Amino acid sequence: MKSIKKFDHYITAVFVITIIVIVATSFFTFKEVFIRSTQKQQEAIMPLFSLITSEILRPITVSQYMANDPFLLSYIQRDKIDYSVVFNYISKVSNKFNTLSFIAIDKHQLLLDSKKKVINLSSKDTEWYHRLKVIDKTEFADFGDAENPHLFFDIKMFNEEQEFLGFVGLAVDLDHFSKKFNEFKEDFGFEVYFIDENDNITLSSSQLMKTTSHHRRDSLTNINELKWFKNYQRAKQRNKKHDGKANIESNSSDSIFNFSDDNLIISQMTLNELNWRIFIVAPPITEQNTYWQLFFQKLIIFLIVSLALYYILTLCIKSFRAKLVKDSKTDFLTQLPNRDFIHWKYSQLSNKYNHVSVVLADIDNFKTLNDTYGHLFGDDVLKVIAKELGKNLRNIDLVGRWGGEEFIFILPDTNAIQAQEIVDRIRKNIANIPFTPSSTSKKVNVTVSFGVSDSDFANVALEDILIKADQALYSAKTNGRNQVVVHLE
Repeated sequence: MKSIKKFDHYITAVFVITIIVIVATSFFTFKEVFIRSTQKQQEAIMPLFSLITSEILRPITVSQYMANDPFLLSYIQRDKIDYSVVFNYISKVSNKFNTLSFIAIDKHQLLLDSKKKVINLSSKDTEWYHRLKVIDKTEFADFGDAENPHLFFDIKMFNEEQEFLGFVGLAVDLDHFSKKFNEFKEDFGFEVYFIDENDNITLSSSQLMKTTSHHRRDSLTNINELKWFKNYQRAKQRNKKHDGKANIESNSSDSIFNFSDDNLIISQMTLNELNWRIFIVAPPITEQNTYWQLFFQKLIIFLIVSLALYYILTLCIKSFRAKLVKDSKTDFLTQLPNRDFIHWKYSQLSNKYNHVSVVLADIDNFKTLNDTYGHLFGDDVLKVIAKELGKNLRNIDLVGRWGGEEFIFILPDTNAIQAQEIVDRIRKNIANIPFTPSSTSKKVNVTVSFGVSDSDFANVALEDILIKADQALYSAKTNGRNQVVVHLE
């Protein structure tokens, strides 16, 4: 048992030292991690790029499909159309892709959308229609709806003779993008800018640009007016001259361009579908509070995980110890604790409880049973009785094999009278068990005699109590067996 305790202490010490070393190492190396993570920071931003790309490409693809749908093209060329049919068509698309869908029919000079609005194309609200119609392009992306800004994807429709039929498309609510941009800004301190082909800031993480009119020159900001962009452009020029003062990376297609100096970290991505550029501007890694927050969050998580691992480790040790004790301190035949374990357990119980009853049990005429019916039958009797002795006991009670056909009970916080009542019930149950030897069909009843003694735990050795219990057991044997006798002072 001492070796097991030492093992527990060694494992705990090693585990605590390991945690201290890992925490200390993590703290002193985290600054270096900051520096190295600057180069990899752009990889963390790629999910944002993927989100923007997927949320834009999908409505473009759906709009293209609608513009070439034979049913829709055929229906809008009729002399008379049923609004409910058109509303049903575009509403299904809107519900499936969680967007606003619309169709502008040139023949009927009507604009219908999935909100069941019907607007005449001569209205001032449809200025975009006449402007885009004359442009020699088939696909457009524009902003509209001043009260609830949306990004509209407008696709021209043509019949088989390539005659213009109108526009169809989807519109994405900009609040969705704005929410994502603000999340990145709050978490990382990033600013996100969408730049159109004229270098105007169309969207940014700070605000959604006004969309009261396509010709919103007063509300537009040109990217070239911003100080950080001027530095970015100069760094890009220096890169061409192989100046090593700035840290710049660009791929072969120049679709992604990264720049960092002592002030900002800038990433650029080209969105070819709209001929836009996206800039993500971040403060230096050492000035981003989120990284220190991340460190402490990870540290707390690490400590929680460590404590969980420690708890699991202690459970494993207890399980290992229990198995070790069971293997080394268990009687093979009856699977009850043996004498060594009982002595150890008695010393453990003496530290927790004040009083104890000790009971010795002995199978009556066991030698005669062995001689008459054989040792295999005797072994069966021992196993059955061992199982019966352990029934209806408390978790704190202990029953074990003391040796040969003798068994022992350790009953903490139990006086002699209480112990007598407990074992007398067990005695009666055993006496009613019919045993059948393999050599005969005759039923054999086996009885057990019990001797009980009790004492205070304090400074009393198990052997001293056993002497009195053994005396009581001897009295039970000599007075006719199959009975319980309590030792009297």
